[in-house]
Parts: sequence; C-alpha cells; structure tokens
Amino acid sequence: MFSPRQVSSCLLAAVLLSGVQAALAQNIKPGLWENKMQPQLSPERQAMMAEAQKQMSAMPAEQRKMIQDMMDKQGISADIGSGLVTMKVCITPEQAALNELPIDDKGKCQYQIQRHGKQIQSQFTCSDPQISGESSATINSAESYSSTMRATTLMNGKSEAMTMTGQGRWLGTDCGGIAPMKSGKAKG
Repeated sequence: MFSPRQVSSCLLAAVLLSGVQAALAQNIKPGLWENKMQPQLSPERQAMMAEAQKQMSAMPAEQRKMIQDMMDKQGISADIGSGLVTMKVCITPEQAALNELPIDDKGKCQYQIQRHGKQIQSQFTCSDPQISGESSATINSAESYSSTMRATTLMNGKSEAMTMTGQGRWLGTDCGGIAPMKSGKAKG
C-alpha cells in the first residue's frame, strides 16, 4: 500500500509536469495561474485514496492543519477522495516573455517539448519520483488551457499507468504569497 505522502508526491510531480507547461505557450499572461488536474484512478488506486482519506481524517486536528498549511504555502490543495489536485503557480513577466518552461528541479527531470501553434506536445522522464510519459496541451486563449497526460510511475517497485486531464486559468497579475517557480531550460 502506498502512503499518503507517496501518493501526493506522485500527483504533485504529475501536476508540475503537465499543468505548468501548458500555461506557457505563446501569448500567455504573466501572473497567478490556477491549474486543476483530475487523475483517472484505477479501482486499486481509488481504494488506496479512500484509505488515505480515512488516515487523514483520523489524524489529530493539529496535524491535519499543519499539513494543510504546508500545502497552502505552496499553492496546492488536494481532494484525497476524488484525486483532484489544484495548484496555483506564479509565472513572472520574464518567463512569459521568454516563453520558457518553469521547472521544479526537485524531480530531476528531462523534457523534450515541441510546439505547433496552440499545441504543446512533450515527453518527460523524472528520477525522483520515478515517472515518465507524455502530455499534450491546447492553449485556448492567453488566459486558459486544457491538457491531458499519460504517465507511468514506479512506486515501491511496481509500475503503474496514470492518465490525467487538466485545465488552467489565469487568475490575475498579483501572485500574492505564491513564489515564482525556478526557471530551467527544457530540452527539445
């Protein structure tokens, strides 16, 4: 059984890989973006998420609040029951102008990205957590996108396929307390 931390680490990696890249196509606005990602869960994964939700509910209120505060600082909220992950990301004017992919380099990832008009296709491989796959994003306007991602993760020595759909929307120019992600160069 995967721990709630392993499940959330995997989901966070997937959000970072597919949600953030979609927000950076041509003509996007800098500022605060909200990315919502919905994984399609296998019956086994649904059972694990239900168990994680039970464990979270059984935690002392103080411990739950500490976890929630930590996630809020990072602009992340997760509905453990449904798997829906919402993440706020700050895109700087420089990142938007350079059309550069902001990358959370904690995942030790490599990317190959191709852009064709409003379409962004990418392939990625990460070593921490182990995840690889491909994603596709369509930029609907300077303020919205939609995306899909297919990935394979390796957790506790077991390979598991994952599919996610997502939407992103621009919230405004003020990022509030959400720090911009570090920019890195994508290969491709």
